[in-house]
Amino acid sequence: MSTRRQIEANRRNAQKSTGPTSITGKATSSMNALKTGIHAKSLVLPSENLADLQQLIDEYYHRHQPASPEARVLLDDLVRCEWTLRRLGVAETQLFEYAHQEAYTLEDDFPLGQSCMDKHKQFGQLQWRIDSTRRALYRALHTLQQLEAAPASAPPVEPDPPALHPPSLPPSPETTSPQIGFVPATPTAAPPHAASSGNSRNPHVTDPRPCFLR
Repeated sequence: MSTRRQIEANRRNAQKSTGPTSITGKATSSMNALKTGIHAKSLVLPSENLADLQQLIDEYYHRHQPASPEARVLLDDLVRCEWTLRRLGVAETQLFEYAHQEAYTLEDDFPLGQSCMDKHKQFGQLQWRIDSTRRALYRALHTLQQLEAAPASAPPVEPDPPALHPPSLPPSPETTSPQIGFVPATPTAAPPHAASSGNSRNPHVTDPRPCFLR
């Protein structure tokens, strides 16, 4: 057990601590205050022990270490479901005892069967409650495991500032002239041919008509 001097020394050392400095350490430290939302006293009946529920909460939180509010909600659901299953298990035992006490006689060779027959409706309702609570526990556990297995979202990366480019200069007149050997897309119009009329003739073409018709 720590002495009073050791406790005071630990308190002074804790006041000197500035906490984590890395980004990962700060993100982990920010979740240290993420505690259960269960109000333990409101869930405990007079016949139940508050220390048992607190121990159950501590066991689940030590096992899963919730890192988000969503994980905390699912973890609290697990605690409530298991605590309810424990209560229903005790209720089933007490129901057997109660029914056995009412049905038991010295001449009865099957007191337990007689108890179930007399309270069959109550036992059926109790079993339905146990099954539904167990299904809710399995759903919460499955969802929590999926949440824990999902990769942690990376922090948003700030975009780099835009690079400063020199202003664009207008094209030089020398660069606007067509390059050597460049073929224009639109072909140059061919010169118009001479119209074939009676007055215009090609002197190099022999007229096939007879001389008297020329």
